[in-house]
Amino acid sequence: MAAGRPKKYTKKGLREAIERYFRSISRTIPARDDTGGIIRNDDGEEIKVVQFVVPPSVTGMCLYLDIDRSTWQNYADAALHPELAGVCQGARTRIEAYLEQELLTREKGVQGIIFNLQNNYGWKQKQEVELGKDTRESMKHAATYHEKLALLRADDGESECDEDEVDGL
Repeated sequence: MAAGRPKKYTKKGLREAIERYFRSISRTIPARDDTGGIIRNDDGEEIKVVQFVVPPSVTGMCLYLDIDRSTWQNYADAALHPELAGVCQGARTRIEAYLEQELLTREKGVQGIIFNLQNNYGWKQKQEVELGKDTRESMKHAATYHEKLALLRADDGESECDEDEVDGL
């Protein structure tokens, strides 16, 4: 019990309610190729995919479960409810998988998905920059500390330059 109130759900009850939530917002349909034909596996059986009619979310799940978000967060906290935390993590992982699939398959409108993954699931955006040939060459011949100091002195008309002034170079 957290905060003196009994839990609304047991582990089994929460798992079943979450399953009902996901079933209530989705349907199973045959996978189709680019021409609209049904995709079959090597045994000739139809491949089925889950299609979410309503996008799954933690907030939507809380509304379905008739609990508020703070109760959900308490359920997900392994220190408070170790018996429920795994069930909550499984539900979050299913939502994250949906978001990842949407990100990988959509051609437009992915900004909201990226925002959600970064802010609710800890994703980080990493950008890589390929350096041009001239930049790579100039980096090979980077000036030493003393060469930078000499350049500053030369630019300053041979005036004295304190070594502290070039610490940031």
